[in-house]
Amino acid sequence: MIKSVQALRFVFIMLVVFSHFYGKVFDFGGECGVSFFFMLSGFIISYAYATKVEKGTFQHKRFLVRQLLKFYPLHVLTFIIMVVLDARLGHFFSWDKLLANLLLLQSWVPSDEFYFVANGLSWFLSDLVFFYLMFPVVLRLLMHVSRQMLAVTTVVVVVLYAILAASIPHELVNPLLYASPLTRLIDFAIGILLYRFYRSGLGECLRAKVSGMQVPTVTLVELVMVVAVVFSFFIYEQSSLRFRCAALFWLVLPMVLFAFVVTDSQKGVVTTFFHHPLMQWLGSISLEVYLTHWVVIRLFLSLLTNCGYGDDGGLLRPVNLVLTLCVIIAVAWLTKRYFVDVVFARLKKYVL
Repeated sequence: MIKSVQALRFVFIMLVVFSHFYGKVFDFGGECGVSFFFMLSGFIISYAYATKVEKGTFQHKRFLVRQLLKFYPLHVLTFIIMVVLDARLGHFFSWDKLLANLLLLQSWVPSDEFYFVANGLSWFLSDLVFFYLMFPVVLRLLMHVSRQMLAVTTVVVVVLYAILAASIPHELVNPLLYASPLTRLIDFAIGILLYRFYRSGLGECLRAKVSGMQVPTVTLVELVMVVAVVFSFFIYEQSSLRFRCAALFWLVLPMVLFAFVVTDSQKGVVTTFFHHPLMQWLGSISLEVYLTHWVVIRLFLSLLTNCGYGDDGGLLRPVNLVLTLCVIIAVAWLTKRYFVDVVFARLKKYVL
């Protein structure tokens, strides 16, 4: 396990949580976090299974089932909870929208109306399922294509994406550029290409150089990566929605991810912080944080407001945020320990 990556899961999931807590004021957090996790998925799955795919021993069906068992039961649970909460408020959705979300097909429908149904965060899982289906094919193509052909293909994809981004109506920017599995497959492919670079001669050379660096130098590299993410926020604020919803992060996050992967064995200040047991534990519940945090935000802030401690009741919003984060983390941990892990262990015996 790459410990820095484990901690980064929590860091970027917090960006997503902040974006949902503060709304459009901090859309950067959600869009940056989503891009990171799509790229991370491509890299980590390649890191874990590329050798098996290349040797022909990769069991694709078993892999798919195992991944689904990790998150689908919790998806169903949060789906039911959110449908019930919506029904209590008189909000009802048509059967086709509910079915698409339950089956994780909503991202294939180019309409925002299909994404924000029940636990709307599950559109991310819809994309992931597609990536998992395509993984062996995409991996073989990207790992074995020549550098020249890869360069040509990259230019073609960038040009086609730019044409699409510039020509589609505004109302389709979110469905086609931000949520569509076909366009977000680019993020996943970037993660696989990052793994290819990691294994390349140049990648090994960079890793060797980093392993010989002194602690202050490694710390400087890590801090530069942190600054790069912060700097991307200011670029985001000045950029068009068509660029910032995804393409902006293709330029920043691969560099950040690679840097923390290669410095993982060093003892820079940031890496040392990431290796702390608390950060490792928080990273281990990142999936549960993602799938449950909107339910918690909705219920807990409603409770605070009803008790007179909401934003209109005199409690400062930052205090609300801290309290809500504590509850989110507690709920995520309880959910993982007493539901996700238990259900996974039992279903694994029968399904796998």
